[in-house]
Amino acid sequence: MPPRKITAMHAFLSFLAVSAVAMVVPGPDTFVVLRTSLADGPRAGTWAAAGSAAGNLVWGTTSVLGVAALLAASAAAFSTLKLAGAVYLAVLGVQALRAAYRGLASDLLNVKAVLFWTALVPQFLTTGGALLPVAMVTAMVALVFAWLTGYAHLAARLSATLKSRRAARAVNGTVGAVLLALGGTLALARH
Repeated sequence: MPPRKITAMHAFLSFLAVSAVAMVVPGPDTFVVLRTSLADGPRAGTWAAAGSAAGNLVWGTTSVLGVAALLAASAAAFSTLKLAGAVYLAVLGVQALRAAYRGLASDLLNVKAVLFWTALVPQFLTTGGALLPVAMVTAMVALVFAWLTGYAHLAARLSATLKSRRAARAVNGTVGAVLLALGGTLALARH
């Protein structure tokens, strides 16, 4: 096997390993999928997971095209996106306290996703050809969708035990508080 292919394969496998670790750490998308699935069932949760996967497709594509690198280099652009994400998380928190919202916007305004794509992808783009970025984005979209869909179906199974109004209020209150806390933390974070 030529050395360039070995390097590209090594970069891809390294990217997959880091992606798997980053994906397992719960973030706003996880809470949106869980909340949606608990409230509206596994189908709605799966659609929220699909929205998050689509958001990763957008971020992955922009990273590969270099747009995310420009965002990372511009403190003003990053701060604007960070503030928009904080406001969005706060809105989600308030809505969850009253009940609902879903995937694509969650991921597009998810600073965890932005940082993942802007910090990680450029390191892997120096090796391999044009196929490597396509493989990376495709793999991450598939991993995110599969992982979050698993959450959605697990949450739907648990929702049978949470059908009471009291349990639903507790879940909405907890998720709302967590989203508001994430939004507040994000708003106060430095670049």
